[in-house]
Amino acid sequence: MSIENKQLQKSVHQEELIKARLKMQGDNSHHMEIVSDHLNITWINHSIATTIDMTWFVLRDVPGPVILIIGGVDRADDHEKLNQLITEKVNTVIALGSTPWKYFESWKRCTDLFVCAKDIKEAVEFANILAKQKSGTILFSPSCPSYDPFDNYKNRGNVFRDLVKEELSKIPAQKKSPFLNKNS
Repeated sequence: MSIENKQLQKSVHQEELIKARLKMQGDNSHHMEIVSDHLNITWINHSIATTIDMTWFVLRDVPGPVILIIGGVDRADDHEKLNQLITEKVNTVIALGSTPWKYFESWKRCTDLFVCAKDIKEAVEFANILAKQKSGTILFSPSCPSYDPFDNYKNRGNVFRDLVKEELSKIPAQKKSPFLNKNS
């Protein structure tokens, strides 16, 4: 069997495992959950990603350009698995957790900007500031378990969702023009 066929089989198998995991858990919250789609910026909560492979699948499927929020308690996964997708889609990596230097070492040649955040709140604030400069997707896909400040990925995803809503509430609503045009 060729290398390509083996990789395809592995990929299909991993997707089936993720689908089975979602089916067992009974809901799709924290799995490609759109938290907000506002001002040409889509915020996606993929807190369920506790491995690099789970981040690979979601990164493959979301539209770019992407600001990727990643990190937590690192399990020594091979971060370079994401190199091609980081190069193709990600313009900014915001790293959290105990080993941001590992992400930097893996992707320093793959992305335009690399930022370290002290916690998830700061990561959301940084992402919001950076996203205002260009439209795209902000993807929270930690690729790590949530042993640090969170009980589990659901708690972590709920905190992310709440922080995004809080951050976006600071943005004043766009005023409608007093002038009518064909598109009004």
